[in-house]
Amino acid sequence: MDDHAPSEQVRADVAILGGGIAGLWTLAHLRARGYAAVLCESSGLGTGQSLRAQGIIHGGLKYALDGALSDASQALTGMPSRWQASLQGARAPDLRGARLLSRYQYLVAGQGWGSRVTALFASKLLQGRVTKLGAKAVPEPLAVALGRSAGCGIYQLEEPVVDVHSVLSALAHANAEALLAIAADSPRLLYTAGHLTGVEVSSPQGQKLEVRCEHVVLCAGVGNEALGRGVPTGAAPMQRRPLRMVMLRGALPDLYAHWLGTGTTPQATVTSHRDREGRAVWYVGGAVAEARTHQEPRAHARAARETLAAMLPGVDLSACALAVLDVERAEGRQVDGSRPNAPVLHHAGGVTQLWPTKLAFAPVVAEQVAARLTAEDVRPGRHPPPDTRRWPRPVVGAPPWDEATAWH
Repeated sequence: MDDHAPSEQVRADVAILGGGIAGLWTLAHLRARGYAAVLCESSGLGTGQSLRAQGIIHGGLKYALDGALSDASQALTGMPSRWQASLQGARAPDLRGARLLSRYQYLVAGQGWGSRVTALFASKLLQGRVTKLGAKAVPEPLAVALGRSAGCGIYQLEEPVVDVHSVLSALAHANAEALLAIAADSPRLLYTAGHLTGVEVSSPQGQKLEVRCEHVVLCAGVGNEALGRGVPTGAAPMQRRPLRMVMLRGALPDLYAHWLGTGTTPQATVTSHRDREGRAVWYVGGAVAEARTHQEPRAHARAARETLAAMLPGVDLSACALAVLDVERAEGRQVDGSRPNAPVLHHAGGVTQLWPTKLAFAPVVAEQVAARLTAEDVRPGRHPPPDTRRWPRPVVGAPPWDEATAWH
């Protein structure tokens, strides 16, 4: 298409660039409050970091394992109940169309952890959210480990696990008329006399659209770095922390658990999923995904399987197919390079650049964006919802176990 062809133009209050869980939840939150908003996505919805998440709605417990309630643990405290309310349709956005994989996550604490975990979980903040399980209540895959390890304790955490693809689908379905599929290199922030006036995008077919708006939200993960260069004050500082997640596929029981190692980071975290052919897949994070990211992928996967085999002596993992997934986590930069305790938002000249840090923080991020709009006197109802019926809509991306091709 001719680069000088005139752009179609629509008006809105807010334009969101990035269609992961944070962008979609923010879109739903703003539209429910009367804002005219659109969301632009250049690939499948959720294909950045969202679909690579394990789906655990953390309540902060694993960030308190050093015996103190850290800023991160306290920031996450209310997230499970917030998500549960939406999953039950009792709070907007209505996520009754999403799938809950498990109501609980389990924590396996070996020798040396007993008194420390007991003291921590007795705190008022955590009471009612953690239950130490007796032998008869332990899920079958963990029962053998409990029987073989003296001093091992297994705890049930009030941390639900969701199917991320279904959450994205529910949000996308409810807000379909506000979603725009765009070309990857097309977003361009528009300024007049130094003031933000909107954003210009192109469809995959080359059609141009100018969204005239008062505020732009950048929540494209790694993509924020390039998008932020269009802000006169420059991109907000960002850091990347690599992960190498491991997938096991085979005759596997459902399991949702953390194992404590010698440090305060869980040695491994397992969630269970089904691929498009109905086969069981374990998706493995934790320290095994953060360590040895420089290692050859097959060796990395085999090492993770050996770690899990030692933790789960009653489960035969020898015949499981293995695959790895490299994840480039994008976060707001911290001085020491550590994981941020809470979502990072940077506001400048009508643009909010954000990194949610955790899937669980999506409701908080949406509320913080709405609060910023109020502070900038961007009020809902100034414009009717823009008519974008002629524009293509993005679709939800595929889960990583359906995209992986290098199984071995």
